[in-house]
Amino acid sequence: MKHVTMKLLTHWLAAACATWFGVAAYAAGLGGLSVQSALGQPLAAEIEVISMQPEEFARVLARIASPEDYEAAKLAYTPLLRQLRVTSERRKDGKAILKITSIAPVNEPTLDLLVDFNWRGGRLLQKYSVLLDPPK
Repeated sequence: MKHVTMKLLTHWLAAACATWFGVAAYAAGLGGLSVQSALGQPLAAEIEVISMQPEEFARVLARIASPEDYEAAKLAYTPLLRQLRVTSERRKDGKAILKITSIAPVNEPTLDLLVDFNWRGGRLLQKYSVLLDPPK
């Protein structure tokens, strides 16, 4: 009986470790947002993607969250948000980033961005508060 119990415990631990490592392999996160544009200019911002395997990054889907997600987060969904585009790219140094851009100038000094980031291992909604300084 002791041998059977020990064998079951060993199998259970092996399964638990495989599950944990499997989940950990697909964990992803978003770093801070850096803004490269000023008030009155088209938005240019970047978010670093952290803890993601290169092959998984090739299949991510990132966008500004839906009006329903904004409502659930108790954030205002403004018409400007429809003009923003999110693209996934790799910098020359290999770092994975999300670029947030607009074609039209942004004349609102503050924005609440809710980024909807989806990958094979899950989904993440991340809020960013953006403050645009006047041009120098």
